[in-house]
Amino acid sequence: MPLLSEEDRKAIRGHFDLMTKDVKVTLTRAPGKCDTETILNELNELSSRLTVEVVESTDKDQMLPSLSIGDSGRVLFKGIPSGYEFSSLLTGIIDTGRDEQTLSDETMAFLDNLQEDLHIRVFVTPSCPHCPQSVVLAHRLAGYSDRVVAEGIEANEFQELSMKYQVQGVPRTVINETFAVEGSQPEPYLIEGLKRHMGIEKDA
Repeated sequence: MPLLSEEDRKAIRGHFDLMTKDVKVTLTRAPGKCDTETILNELNELSSRLTVEVVESTDKDQMLPSLSIGDSGRVLFKGIPSGYEFSSLLTGIIDTGRDEQTLSDETMAFLDNLQEDLHIRVFVTPSCPHCPQSVVLAHRLAGYSDRVVAEGIEANEFQELSMKYQVQGVPRTVINETFAVEGSQPEPYLIEGLKRHMGIEKDA
């Protein structure tokens, strides 16, 4: 039985039809059946611009399943993109397939002038309605700048990592091990907080 209803398929196909570039999504999974692969296969039927590549891994130290959206290797999701996180996956694919820029001029200027790499981890759960906003923002930062890597991480699936980063509520965004914020932060708030943490003047 398909996971997506016909109504969902129609709506998603409409969004995919607006993509102007081909998008490859790479799934790295453990051997055997994978719910994430089922989700991707259904999406793959809805657009000729979408390609799904599946890589099997037996590395027990690797966070699996792992999704990489696009060719950059910077827009990532670890875990099953179910529940509300399905929208994070969809938006990541659509953003990658379009040339339109959604970030503010101030955010793009900040990213253009970065002097160090940023590794963003956004811890989420499928039942959190506020989490996709944080994942999408992180993914857009990574999509714009080659100095940014962004991971959405399903907190329940990777509990050891969640404990390491003191995840007691979601979304929790951790950047470069040293900067963390709770809750879904609007783009200007996240960037200004990060600027302060990095010692960057507001008007720099």
